[in-house]
Amino acid sequence: GTSPVGDATMRHSMTTACVARPVAPLRRAPRAARHASIRPHALPTSSSMTFQYTTLERDTSAPGVSLHDLTPDIKALVKSSGITNGFVNVLSRHTTTAVTINEAEPRLMDDVRVFLRKLAPPEEFYLHNDLHLRDAPTGWPGGDDAWRLQEPANCHSHLLSMLVGNSETVPVVDGELVLGRWQSVMLVELDGPRARTVGVQVAGV
Repeated sequence: GTSPVGDATMRHSMTTACVARPVAPLRRAPRAARHASIRPHALPTSSSMTFQYTTLERDTSAPGVSLHDLTPDIKALVKSSGITNGFVNVLSRHTTTAVTINEAEPRLMDDVRVFLRKLAPPEEFYLHNDLHLRDAPTGWPGGDDAWRLQEPANCHSHLLSMLVGNSETVPVVDGELVLGRWQSVMLVELDGPRARTVGVQVAGV
């Protein structure tokens, strides 16, 4: 937008009846005061950092949507890594699963299942589910017909995966995973039952 001074100057140039009022300059706090609360910390160089990547496996037995608490496994990976300060990145490795942080309370997880089904109903019409109009991936054994026989009509699961998100990052401080009291890192299965994998990378010093 145009600043008050610029706008007033423009009006003044159009008619002599308008006079621009002087604008008081903005007052800024002294630089030292503005940054007094910021304490710089030396960051470790990349050569001094440790990176440990692990793939967790989960068989999701429930049909449709289900939630699975990964927190105990992630805490164990942090402990075994020997890393005391850094972070953990958790990645869903599928297009019909998600990763989220929330409370792993059974009735809440039931509410999540119901809510997600309302958000993207499986029975709605989706272009992605027109399997007869889609081609098999290049080199699929048996060609298009064989691929279509095994391909699920699961567009709703893809949409939910995009909305919920595919990764989370959690700090590691003094060798501990830093989560809120009621927070858990969960895999969200959106098209079960399936055999699933989750990538977990612990990084730090």
